[in-house]
Amino acid sequence: MISNLQKAYVIHSRPYKETSLIVTFLTENKGKISAVAKGAKRKNSRLYGNLEPFQCLNVDYRGKSDLKILILAEPCEVFEDFFGSENLYSAFYVNELINYLIAQADESIEIFDVYKNCISNLKRNNPVEEILRNFELNILSILGYEINFQSDYVANQPIINGLIYKYSPQSGFSKSDKGYDGKILNEINERRFSKDSLQACKEINRITINYYFEELNIKSRIFFK
Repeated sequence: MISNLQKAYVIHSRPYKETSLIVTFLTENKGKISAVAKGAKRKNSRLYGNLEPFQCLNVDYRGKSDLKILILAEPCEVFEDFFGSENLYSAFYVNELINYLIAQADESIEIFDVYKNCISNLKRNNPVEEILRNFELNILSILGYEINFQSDYVANQPIINGLIYKYSPQSGFSKSDKGYDGKILNEINERRFSKDSLQACKEINRITINYYFEELNIKSRIFFK
């Protein structure tokens, strides 16, 4: 039997029949995959208690269809709890974003590494908003929707502090009477966040995500209105 043993995180799960689950994983080598965890709700199952989110696992599965059969799920590191409730809710938002944005079997070690780093940071006493904005920017870039904070797409000139720029997700930034100060955009570009640039980055990322993935319904956002 061919082994698919690799590291993975649980992104989403739902009940399947009486004692099983359908679990969506973000895996290190095969991207996002879904698998049936047979009998996972039984207390005597090898899978019982091992399919919680935000825990790095060693998983193995078999099957050629889109829906695999899970045969192994074991923690590969000591579980570390989140620093606080805001950090935990932020992690659920990250999972929802991954689940909606990443296509099935969209292979990318970069995505796995960005996700793992984000979850690790959220488990520590780090600024939550900065972690989330960096995660969104990184994922958009990996998926091919990188936002150009460096230049005015109309004038083809660098963004200048003190000038105002409007944002269009399909094009980028251009000079305008209303919008974002170039200083803020330069701060975002350098990942040197202030309170104002964090708020602007949140708005810009959300506009971009909504534009390219308009049917998303990300429930965790209710915690961050």
